[in-house]
Amino acid sequence: MDIDDLRQLASHLEEHCFQVVVNEAELRLHVTNPRNSRLTEEIVAVADRYVTGFDYEIGERGAERECADRIARMLAVGVPTVSENTP
Repeated sequence: MDIDDLRQLASHLEEHCFQVVVNEAELRLHVTNPRNSRLTEEIVAVADRYVTGFDYEIGERGAERECADRIARMLAVGVPTVSENTP
């Protein structure tokens, strides 16, 4: 895992409108729901996996978009479904 992977995850999280702080030295993200600052999570890169501060596995390297979607669900930000995108 390298910093570019973590930055890509951060970018996908920002697309969900999260506030994201990247700690490059520790390969860690601090993610906050801007609508409720109590909805926050630490995401750590461990080997080829992303895990929460509570050691809950989010996903693996190469699946940053899917990991961002999982984090969005955890922090109460909906992920649009196909039916929501169609008229």
